[in-house]
Amino acid sequence: MLRSLLILFVTLAGTVASRAAGPELELAGAGPSAIIVSPQVVANLPGVERDVTVATSKGSSTAHYKGVLLWNVLQVDKAFGGLDLKTQLGKTILVSARDGYRIAFSIGEIHPDFGNLPLMLVSAIDGKPLEQDWRLIAPGDKRGARAVRDVVKIELR
Repeated sequence: MLRSLLILFVTLAGTVASRAAGPELELAGAGPSAIIVSPQVVANLPGVERDVTVATSKGSSTAHYKGVLLWNVLQVDKAFGGLDLKTQLGKTILVSARDGYRIAFSIGEIHPDFGNLPLMLVSAIDGKPLEQDWRLIAPGDKRGARAVRDVVKIELR
């Protein structure tokens, strides 16, 4: 009995410790090898907060999102290092979720000098930290279909 409780405690402690470290995100296509974006890197970026309302299959949904702009993540990791503006604008972003859901965005949509869509990597919703991996939200979209839960990979193509 005591051994079973000890095994359960160690298992739960490991789960909590890995969650406390936070989710990592793979950024591929920005260079010769993939970059791992850690929660520590994201924590050093300027935070943004937005109230976002989207239409869903269950009706209208409004939430307060806190996180960072994906554009800033790409800049920190020098995703466009050495690329001229025309080449940057020819790139797309493919966001992949743990369950295989994928959504594409163009760089022109999120580039501050063009579409300026404040595409956000979310760390908290309505003041509560996420219990899963990163979430991506596209403020300004009328429908929520381009919101991605459990983001595990972002590819530049």
